[in-house]
Amino acid sequence: MSVRPLGLESGYNGCVWPPLTEDDIAALLPHWGAHPAHDPILWHSHRPFSASAIVALDDGGRLFLKRHGRALRSAETLTEEHLFAHHLARQGLPVSAPIPMRNGLTALATPDYTYEAFPLHAERDAYRGLDSWRPYQETAQAASSGTLLARLHQASEGHQAPQRQNPPLISARHPLLHDRLEDSLIPWAAQQDGLAAFCPPDALHRDVLPLLTPFHEALLPLLPDDQPLWGHGDWHGANLLWNGEGQNLTAARAFDFGMCDLTSAAFDLAVAIERSFISWLDPHGTPAVHEKQLRAFLHAYDAQRPRSASEKHLTACWLPLCHVTFALSETAYYGHILGNREAAEISRRDYLIGHARWFHTSRGKALLTMLKEH
Repeated sequence: MSVRPLGLESGYNGCVWPPLTEDDIAALLPHWGAHPAHDPILWHSHRPFSASAIVALDDGGRLFLKRHGRALRSAETLTEEHLFAHHLARQGLPVSAPIPMRNGLTALATPDYTYEAFPLHAERDAYRGLDSWRPYQETAQAASSGTLLARLHQASEGHQAPQRQNPPLISARHPLLHDRLEDSLIPWAAQQDGLAAFCPPDALHRDVLPLLTPFHEALLPLLPDDQPLWGHGDWHGANLLWNGEGQNLTAARAFDFGMCDLTSAAFDLAVAIERSFISWLDPHGTPAVHEKQLRAFLHAYDAQRPRSASEKHLTACWLPLCHVTFALSETAYYGHILGNREAAEISRRDYLIGHARWFHTSRGKALLTMLKEH
């Protein structure tokens, strides 16, 4: 397989999972009380974690149909995501919430796959076809993204659901909360199917914990102020729909809650910063910070949902740590589920370790210092 791990190298996109076919669509749509048009497949996604398509219906409508391997998502884990999206929608946040089937459920399970369907919205998918985890196209877009994320965190309050039970490929915070990182992260990693073959406990102790421990020790005194809150878990431009044109694009709607979990606002902000404001894809291997965009993003966030000094400090402390659980899970995904040892090694070496190591550089330290004040 030629697929590249998410956020590490340009060109990773590719259909890893078999694409949806017309026969699939004809068999699935009746569950949603719909039927396909002639030549129903209008567009296929090229993302590496699922298969999805925009489908034309016989009544002139369209919907977005998404399929997951059962090794990644059960109907129960999809329903956790759906309940969060529906909660946000009830609070008035514009989101893409799943369409219920005729039986009232929102996730369909078959022996090999799970399925979900979403409406097509009027806003633009302005970042479709672009590599994820790059800077925003304009500073004003970064600012409007910050406003919408702040609104999401405000709407998230009151969502009473426990943390998720360790499905693959989510942004999990709870393995990083123990007083001793090795007492929580190492046991959590041992529970990730297939991870030990690519990142065994002794390698975590040798290669990973020494990089993470100084950041974790700085975080510990602040954890009592880090109030649990469900977060999006994967906030970047390609997971938003946009209004307007060109430089006047405004973030209008959030979608893809596949990495959400009970984390905190500061953790979720750190994920958003890690996704979009550090040039990890720099071909020379010297990531730069897109500081102008980042300052606009944070200023807009704080104008909508003002953070305390403690929460700003927490955002900085979470930043070198927030990628860790996803990077470990991604390593297991590529190595164990897809059997792609090269991609698993890239996830382990360049993502898990490389990102953590960068925060020990002068550029990384300067970013953390700036975040404590902004």
